[in-house]
Amino acid sequence: MYSKMKLSQFNMIELLKKPKYEGFLSDFCCRQLRRGQLLSQDCHEESKVFVLVSGRLRLYLSYEGREFTLSFLEPGDIFTTHSRMLIEASRESAIMMISVHRFHQEVVSFPEVSMVMTGILGQVLSGTLDVIEGIIFHDVQYRLVEFLLALAQERGTQTSKGLAFECDLNMEEISLLIGTTRQTASSLLNNLIKEGVLERHSRRDFVIPELEKMEALLEQPS
Repeated sequence: MYSKMKLSQFNMIELLKKPKYEGFLSDFCCRQLRRGQLLSQDCHEESKVFVLVSGRLRLYLSYEGREFTLSFLEPGDIFTTHSRMLIEASRESAIMMISVHRFHQEVVSFPEVSMVMTGILGQVLSGTLDVIEGIIFHDVQYRLVEFLLALAQERGTQTSKGLAFECDLNMEEISLLIGTTRQTASSLLNNLIKEGVLERHSRRDFVIPELEKMEALLEQPS
């Protein structure tokens, strides 16, 4: 289980700045995206590989008027427009892009980059299966709890008060991630806080006092 945030442990911008990759980024072009702008719609003429420099991008599928969020890309993540996924800037973002053809030529000499790319695509595929499984087998509360637990385990720090973690997603982004409305996501989050299984110390800062109690919610029948 992963939180659908930060698909790779590697920050590609930092990785490619190392001396052995000198010149690799020279053919990349920079581009700014405004919030809500669809990157995928602008790249039909040629598939691109891109690295997110700043901001946040949402990967999702759209079917019969419904949107299914697969993941968010964080700064340092690398991805491609060569897929059926829609790519939307969930906040103002900056990317560096290169054509898939040119990327293939460059990456031959740098197998580490290719391995990272393969790992990220695998994570997105896993996220697609998670979305399908969640919609078919689990209710919205389950999906919210699963997301919070995964985020806490990825980013959390054990303190005397419990497992503390930061979530910098707003309620709209959380609702898109778990496939529900903003109002429902907010109501369910508040219920977890009222029940004492989750504490909110600020807009971004949360604590899970007892991990076992939070995990036990996943055992309840949907």
